[in-house]
Amino acid sequence: MTKEMAIPQSELNVYVSSRNGPRAKETTFREWVVNNQIGISMTILAMLLALHNLYPSLRPYTQPFFQLSYYNQSGDYYVQGWDDVYFVISAALALTAVRAFAIEWVLQPLARRAGLKRKGSIRLAEQGWQAMYYGAIWAVGLYLWKNSYYWRDFGAIWTEWPARPLSGLMKWYLLVELAFLVQQIFVIHVEERRKDHYQMLSHHIITSTLLSSAYIYGFYNVSNVVLCLMDVVDFLLPSAKILKYLKFENACNVAFGVFMSVWFVTRHVLYNMLWWSIYKNVPAQMSYGCYSGVNAEMISENGYPDAFAYLFAPFRGLENPICMNRTIKWIFLSFLLSLQGLSIVWFTMIVRVAYGVVVTGNAEDTRSDEEDEVEIEGRALPNGSVRLAAQDGANAASVVNDGAPGLDRRRSNGTASLRARGRGRVPFDQSDRKALLGRIGCEKPT
Repeated sequence: MTKEMAIPQSELNVYVSSRNGPRAKETTFREWVVNNQIGISMTILAMLLALHNLYPSLRPYTQPFFQLSYYNQSGDYYVQGWDDVYFVISAALALTAVRAFAIEWVLQPLARRAGLKRKGSIRLAEQGWQAMYYGAIWAVGLYLWKNSYYWRDFGAIWTEWPARPLSGLMKWYLLVELAFLVQQIFVIHVEERRKDHYQMLSHHIITSTLLSSAYIYGFYNVSNVVLCLMDVVDFLLPSAKILKYLKFENACNVAFGVFMSVWFVTRHVLYNMLWWSIYKNVPAQMSYGCYSGVNAEMISENGYPDAFAYLFAPFRGLENPICMNRTIKWIFLSFLLSLQGLSIVWFTMIVRVAYGVVVTGNAEDTRSDEEDEVEIEGRALPNGSVRLAAQDGANAASVVNDGAPGLDRRRSNGTASLRARGRGRVPFDQSDRKALLGRIGCEKPT
């Protein structure tokens, strides 16, 4: 290969060389969806909005897409119901469009202006979107928690159950969080599959199932606390990665050290205190039995009516009885413990990297094979030949992978990459033992 030869990664997916010049390659449906996320999402929302405004008779059916349902004017509160599903759908579509717009039209151009190459700018843009979303939604969740009666008191979370009313802000917060999880399930399937695909899929399915079930059962308070404990970590790691891509090494060292500390405190101390509170305080605060779905008064001390049908009664209608017993308690506990198990797996991988830095002076990423990645950039020439120019990918090797609440993600946006795969080791200067944990993910590979 001569120095004149260069082909962009994107064109590897678009052109196939021939004697008569480059020939267009057929685009797959997945690639088409990825490249048209803004158009698809906005078209669907625009059609719904047009039907809502042009046909007043359809407004009872279209209105739930655009505003919260089940508002009680006399009490100035909301309750839940099946029409909330429509709001989740429209919010997921809106988040898809906003994400694509923010990455492609705002964050990526800013990254290129900051001097990053194409691959680095894409990665920074993706991390920027994560930081934007989680920073905003965590602030809302923390505001709700800070101004609640259960602030710094896990036992108080259960005192008002099974009261169904909730504020408009709390309802919006929970439904947007659920919409984001649904949107993330869509993203990991249409974009290029990553090594931690099934871990992330399990995480999103467990979290969305837990959040939706807790919402229907009226566990708004515990949902608020769990999301706050989770979201702060998902905000800190992208922030540290952004500092890395911008080559603010010292700031990244500090940010990543803060990330690891906050992860441990929130996900392995406070989170465990929360599920222990469920195990210990729920029987004390909630009398086992069945309650009216209308006025929340106990109607039976028997918490196991009609075999297992009682489990799904709140899903079938708000007026149906809602029961509490050991089985229901352990169902929710099992979901929470499953999330704790995934967090332990991810944190173990991060600690393993830290241990490698301390003991050997180098770190091995146990999850990512993105090392020695080479970006291919270039263009097709008029005579049908192609100009090739390979250049090192910016921040191609990464110690910590962004896939879990924090491991390096790649995406398919019509681009591809050629990489020489190594053994996943990122060497560090043996003499550099300062800020051992903070260096992980921040030092540029040598």
